[in-house]
Amino acid sequence: MKFTHIVLTAALLISSAAVTEAALADPPPGGMMGGGGGMRGMFTPEERLMMIADSFKATAGMTDDQKQAYRQQRRTQLMAMTDADRTKYKADLDKRWAALPPDQQAAIKAKVEAFMEARRNGGAGPSAQ
Repeated sequence: MKFTHIVLTAALLISSAAVTEAALADPPPGGMMGGGGGMRGMFTPEERLMMIADSFKATAGMTDDQKQAYRQQRRTQLMAMTDADRTKYKADLDKRWAALPPDQQAAIKAKVEAFMEARRNGGAGPSAQ
């Protein structure tokens, strides 16, 4: 191996170790944990399911670009909420989830699981309509 290759490899290993160490040392702001969804620490699984069900309804018939714009707008709105607003929003999600009959809760869970499985397998997911 050439000396320059050894030096470049060592530099790459050192820089990647520093980035990894920094990422582990400081969690993202707002209680959000990285790796698989920024709002996992903010909402319970049931609250997320209710939000996803709302999103499916709101984006039915939209183009992919419109759906992406909608998701970005919702994300911005959620992140801009005060703690009091977020608490009220979460309580509303919990109330609406609890009001759903068990068969509808199961149908939403199945729909979201199928969508996520399709996404994991490289697809865009089944139609959410």
